[in-house]
Amino acid sequence: MLQIYNTLTRKKEELKAIKDKKIGMYVCGPTVYGPSHLGHARTYIIFDFIRRFLEFSKYKVKFIMNITDIHDDILREAKRLKISPNQLAEKYSKEFFNDLETLKIKKSLKNPRVSDSVKEIINLIKILIKKNCAYKTKDGVYFRISSLKNYGSLSGRKIEQTLTGTRVKTDKYEKEEATDFALWKITPPVAAPSGIVKLEHKEIPEEKTFDWVFDSPWGKGRPGWHIECSAMSKKYLGIPFDIHGGAIDLIFPHHENEIAQSESAFNKKLANYFLHSGLLFVDGKKMSKSLKNFTTINEFLLKQQFTHSPRFLRFFIFSHHWRSVIDLNEKTLLDAFNNFVAINEFITKLKINGTRNKKQETNKIQTEFGENFEYFKQKFIAFLEDDFNSARAINYLLKFIKKVESQNEFNPELLKILKEFDKFFICFFPWTKIDSKTNELIKQRETLRIENKYNESDEIRNQLQKQGIILQDEKEKTLIVNLN
Repeated sequence: MLQIYNTLTRKKEELKAIKDKKIGMYVCGPTVYGPSHLGHARTYIIFDFIRRFLEFSKYKVKFIMNITDIHDDILREAKRLKISPNQLAEKYSKEFFNDLETLKIKKSLKNPRVSDSVKEIINLIKILIKKNCAYKTKDGVYFRISSLKNYGSLSGRKIEQTLTGTRVKTDKYEKEEATDFALWKITPPVAAPSGIVKLEHKEIPEEKTFDWVFDSPWGKGRPGWHIECSAMSKKYLGIPFDIHGGAIDLIFPHHENEIAQSESAFNKKLANYFLHSGLLFVDGKKMSKSLKNFTTINEFLLKQQFTHSPRFLRFFIFSHHWRSVIDLNEKTLLDAFNNFVAINEFITKLKINGTRNKKQETNKIQTEFGENFEYFKQKFIAFLEDDFNSARAINYLLKFIKKVESQNEFNPELLKILKEFDKFFICFFPWTKIDSKTNELIKQRETLRIENKYNESDEIRNQLQKQGIILQDEKEKTLIVNLN
């Protein structure tokens, strides 16, 4: 029985799909005004894992993740760079999809963009106005929070607490209440500056770089932030759908306001389960652009350290509970890396010794792991069925590995089981094969060892280690562990 923690009810609940074994899942994607950092990577790796585990558990998952390509942050950054918002959004959308591919994150069924969903957004706003849940001012359309009795059901905030993060001082025109939030922002006419902007060796008239407005019944402008996800999730998953996901910092105001809009418009729950992944900290502080302590995904992977591979990054994330805070520092990286190496070493030994022991028919590990490997598999899966607890599952695996090695029980059946687990972890087995050039270096190093030229052989060994290949000399032969 799969139990998941539901932010909406603040407790673990059994997952019950609206339609038998079919899950509609919507995850809030990036606002594409800059490169994705490791905090973003954590969120998208986690929801990729949850999706894959659901599919492993025989659910059919309809997975939707949006792209926010209309947002004030995009507009500000585009103006600073003197390029069009569309150009900026397209640049970082491409980078984002490249990052997903690098991290082996499974493609979404759809990646709807706000710019392609303006019609649906306008229609939703019309419904809210008709139901007296929204109203027009001179600078836009706002949601009337007082129209919803249970506002704050997700975050636990009362209406008077929602002032945090609002635009009270920057609104040009008064709203009915300071806590009301924007559904549509009317764009005032702006005199374009003169001159020419250069972007990627192309000359673009500057007056065109700020043309980023859409027609609506209330005036030219753009959607507010929260309304986009209400419109897009409804379009692709209907209402209610099963699972809404995102990072924990989206609980308020984003997801709270999504609930307000959708439930006011359609008198139905938006989603049955809200899942929120924990944040990534750096040396005790939240990773963010404002603190200038963020590391982009690309920067992390380009570091000349074999601990910084995309496969290891997935493992590092799974070594922590998906809802907990991860503190990225030298100790947590090293601890996870040592465990990563241990699992890779074990799998390498399994491949070698398991081949030798193909005739084995029994496999008994007389410990807390039960009498056979099937029991181990069931216990491992049980940890994951308890709120996707990857950290406990991996710790259990590490203890199991020690016991198997101590009893020299390298049965090929274990290799099959670990391959099954890697269908949703995607980090236990190498992503790339050792190439011919690397194999040649390994042979050279072995020749140098035979000739007792240990300094030269150690140089090659260190060189290979930087490339993610660990060589462990044993009595019979050298164990080659591929971490890539």
